[in-house]
Amino acid sequence: MRAHKLLFLIFLVLYFIAGLCLLITGSVAHSHAKQYAEITGHSLMGGAGFIIALGVIILLLCIVGFIGAWKNHLKLLTCSYKCFFLSSSQSQSLLVAFNVFIVSLGLILLLQLIAAIVAFTLRNKADERLRAQLITSMKQYDKNERVTIEWDRVQSTYECCGTNSKSDWNATSPPKNLPLSCCKEHVCTPDNNIYTTGCYEAARKLFYRYSAALGGVAIFFFFIEIIGFILAITLLRDLKNNYGSV
Repeated sequence: MRAHKLLFLIFLVLYFIAGLCLLITGSVAHSHAKQYAEITGHSLMGGAGFIIALGVIILLLCIVGFIGAWKNHLKLLTCSYKCFFLSSSQSQSLLVAFNVFIVSLGLILLLQLIAAIVAFTLRNKADERLRAQLITSMKQYDKNERVTIEWDRVQSTYECCGTNSKSDWNATSPPKNLPLSCCKEHVCTPDNNIYTTGCYEAARKLFYRYSAALGGVAIFFFFIEIIGFILAITLLRDLKNNYGSV
């Protein structure tokens, strides 16, 4: 019984670390994606937001579970999980408490698996839709302030110009003058000061980097949390069998 409880507390700590890592990774990815959301689309921001929400849920459930296990009292687990999920002040039966706790952890695993799938799916979207999104957003340059800021930022930061090359700006409808952000130190003369590579590859690498980070963190802790899920079942069964003595 004590050994199970100790192991469960250890894996609750791992759950907490997992939630914290998801929250931090999602926040960093969301922050970077937000800087270019108008020209690259909002899919990466949406995926990062999902990871952030999942991290918050895991942290909250871990705190409740840790307090319940540490206090060595099943009633606290019953009340805490009941209040969090059902928002009811009535007492729950032992069986309901057991089921709610297990379903809670199972839901975490399911959401985390979905999060990993969503994150890795963003890699495909980067190839399928990113180029078209960039080309479309170029038409709004000088018309939409946010689009203008983001294009200037991405071109200055990654030393690129246009989607595929600098000629993309002249190919827009109507054609646009070359932005100063396409040029070194924002000076477009002489001609060799102009960046020659397009920004698609830079944006694509941004998607790949953060989608891989989001998916990697989610799937890594998913397998660790499966062990914690099994330990939770074992611990709660022991608590159920020994409720009168704990």
